[in-house]
Amino acid sequence: MKRSILWVGLVLLIVLAVPAVAYAGGQLDGRVILGGEFTLASGEILDGDLIVLGGNGTTQQGSRISGSVFIAGGNLQVDGTVDGDIAVLGGNVSLLSHAIVKGDVSSVGGNVSRAEGAQVLGQVVAGQGLDIPFEIQPFTGVPGGVEVPYMGGRIWSDAFRPLAGIGWGIFQSLMMAALAVLVVMFAPEATNRVSKAIVDQPIIAGGLGILTGIVFLALLVLLAVTICLIPISLLGASVLVVAGVFGWIAVGTEVGKRIGTMFNWQLHPAGAAGLGTLIVGLVAGGIGFIPCIGWIAPALVSAVGLGGVVLTRFGTRVYETVPVSIPAPVVEVPPPSPRKRTKS
Repeated sequence: MKRSILWVGLVLLIVLAVPAVAYAGGQLDGRVILGGEFTLASGEILDGDLIVLGGNGTTQQGSRISGSVFIAGGNLQVDGTVDGDIAVLGGNVSLLSHAIVKGDVSSVGGNVSRAEGAQVLGQVVAGQGLDIPFEIQPFTGVPGGVEVPYMGGRIWSDAFRPLAGIGWGIFQSLMMAALAVLVVMFAPEATNRVSKAIVDQPIIAGGLGILTGIVFLALLVLLAVTICLIPISLLGASVLVVAGVFGWIAVGTEVGKRIGTMFNWQLHPAGAAGLGTLIVGLVAGGIGFIPCIGWIAPALVSAVGLGGVVLTRFGTRVYETVPVSIPAPVVEVPPPSPRKRTKS
């Protein structure tokens, strides 16, 4: 089953709809839920699509969704009618006995369970990787169109590599946003400590992040030179990657909080983290396409985030700035001069 149109459409819908979340029905009464639970009660009709990031969705018997359903980082339980498709990323789909799905059901990184009586008019795909079927064949005569093998033996042309890069960048941003939702759900205090350290000391965090990256990479190379220390080098590289990702999420969390405050949105902390991380990823990725200087924005975000992680020791302690107290100058008072006695 090739449902690339559904995936691309849902990705664009998330990118365009997330900044306009207001938790109120629009013209289509669609819903975008960030880091929360959604339940469609019996007899209710959702006229539009349902998107849930970092949460779970439930539709009760007798309910109906006229559009499609997309959930990332959560589970979906359906006992009503869905007129469109269902796509779940990193979660499971449970179709109860009264469920009716008129489109396809797919779960990437999860499973699909069907109770007796559940109806799916389309196809059901579960437990597979995300296969975006770019069947683009190279055009002859395109300047610079050197044919190279790519993605499972498919032939790509250099002329289409920028388009593939944009799609891959959007996919990476979405995956990082979903990961941010999960991280904040399970480690909110640690993420807040890293974010606060970054906000309080951005220059110190950035400088420390750059220094840590340079020293750590040099040390890993030295360890890898000796064959017996290669496992330690791989372990250190894994720690560095985890720290960098955690720092990136902390930066995105702070951005999401400020966006929620600016638009007066009541966002769940996990939802704010996902929204901010998505925006940071898209902006940094967009700047990355600028020749020669495009690498600066992602590098700065990574350095500041890594420095915040180091300052707080992976968010296990609060980084507090100690004010420097300047002692007051000591003013020496000369002793009083002795009075001269006058003879009477």
